[in-house]
Amino acid sequence: MTLEYEKSQSKNEPGGVTTMDEKKKTILIYSPDLNFCFSLSMLFQDRYNVITTTSSSMLEELVTHYAASLLIVDASPTEKLIRLLHHVKELNTDLPIIMVYVYSTKDSGLDAIARNEVDSVFYKPFDLSAMSKRINELLPV
Repeated sequence: MTLEYEKSQSKNEPGGVTTMDEKKKTILIYSPDLNFCFSLSMLFQDRYNVITTTSSSMLEELVTHYAASLLIVDASPTEKLIRLLHHVKELNTDLPIIMVYVYSTKDSGLDAIARNEVDSVFYKPFDLSAMSKRINELLPV
């Protein structure tokens, strides 16, 4: 089951889906790329509830209102994003975070700081089977 949540949605009316399978763990995916969100949601929807957003400003609200089991962030580290991820970790200290982005040597300092805030980093292009394996490790049955 996939649930897309965007800024335009009301706080109580997420995009199109109002029920979630409480037996499944929930993966929250943030990416400014809607196609990335869709691709990952298709990959994981059979095993997990999947919530996607293309708005980084929605992460705090989604983590607060949904019992996310894992957060996948598809964005290069910036100071603002790192602060946001730190805040999200404060809201839910048990929430594993995976970041996916293109590595740049000019951002190696931010890369090192981001690695302290998240549980795993995958550089693009990344191996989907390696990411799936890591998700299985972070979300044991």
